[in-house]
Amino acid sequence: MKGRLTLWVAFVFLACAAVLALNPVPFVSPVPARVMVPPWATDPTPVRQPKLKPEYTAAGFTYQCMDCHRIIPSPSETLRKLTQHTEIQLNHGINTRCFNCHHPTNRNAFVDDFGQEIAWNQPQLLCAKCHGPVYRDWQAGSHGRINGYWDKARGPQTKRRCIECHDPHHPPFAAMKPAPGPNTLRMGRQKPLEHGGKRDPLRIYSQGAEANPKH
Repeated sequence: MKGRLTLWVAFVFLACAAVLALNPVPFVSPVPARVMVPPWATDPTPVRQPKLKPEYTAAGFTYQCMDCHRIIPSPSETLRKLTQHTEIQLNHGINTRCFNCHHPTNRNAFVDDFGQEIAWNQPQLLCAKCHGPVYRDWQAGSHGRINGYWDKARGPQTKRRCIECHDPHHPPFAAMKPAPGPNTLRMGRQKPLEHGGKRDPLRIYSQGAEANPKH
């Protein structure tokens, strides 16, 4: 009797070992494979790194704008073709005059609607002249980008200014390659119901949902 029990125990252990070795029912993880995100998609560096001070570099030298404009007068109208700053390609909608943004007598500042100066390091106040709703959204944090900490108690936040994303003379963005979309459990294996043949990843489908609305 004891010998027979020993054989059965040995047989059970061998069977368990065979099952583990052959793995007839492999484990299938419900978690989708990780989506590799390219480094540029999470790079917090601003798209542009403009100087937030009225400086211009030419021939290896850096000048303040008024170093030249103090002694070189400019015409009252700026609709003519530029003879200086020819690298600027103005494509800003119906905004075609330099003096819509630049102060006519102090080139180290921008200008508001009343002819008063706007500091060079506050370009968002200039943009607000024409882009009021976007400026409101920027103030609320729904437009633009904020770098730093979600929890302000743990560290500071830095709100990027308009010209750190948009070229002020050519604001439209060039075509950009989108980052890969999320790949979560909700977007994994699904059996969508018939609804025009389109897969809606924002819904969770279940068998029998039509027959049992409370499911």
